[in-house]
Amino acid sequence: MPPRRPSHAFGARALAGLLAVTGLLAACVGAASPAPSSAAPSASTPASTLAAATPAPGAATVVAVTWGRIWDRVPASFPLPPDAEPAQPADPVEGPSSGAFTTGLGVAEAAQRIETSLTAAGWSLEDTTSGEDGSRDISAVGASPACRSLVVVRPLGGTHFVTVYYGAGCPRP
Repeated sequence: MPPRRPSHAFGARALAGLLAVTGLLAACVGAASPAPSSAAPSASTPASTLAAATPAPGAATVVAVTWGRIWDRVPASFPLPPDAEPAQPADPVEGPSSGAFTTGLGVAEAAQRIETSLTAAGWSLEDTTSGEDGSRDISAVGASPACRSLVVVRPLGGTHFVTVYYGAGCPRP
């Protein structure tokens, strides 16, 4: 007896089922994210990407770095030094962050302005530390205890870098 060939109706149902399973699998893979690490990045410890989702154009996305889960951008309202400019692709930026900026201010002055601006904007300073390389790490908590941020100000010649890790527990930028 010759083998039976599937009818067109059976083939269409099989294809529809396969497409549904593929769609569910893609949704599950896109929704997965690893647990964050508790280690904080500093000027001597570059942040490494653990996972990143492909964002829709213009949409903020949560990514995981060594410090924890962060938004991939800083909101326009986030306090930065007055002369802060976005870092350029050629600048020595240390891995993914919410934002990397340059400033002509000295590390101490830039850090002081950021601290003052953060508290004026309702943030609480949790911890401020200085690195052996002259860098300053500023840990702050927003209105909600889940909203945390780390700002690293580090020296590099006449230009200094401000790197912001804006926590995923904070409002979407």
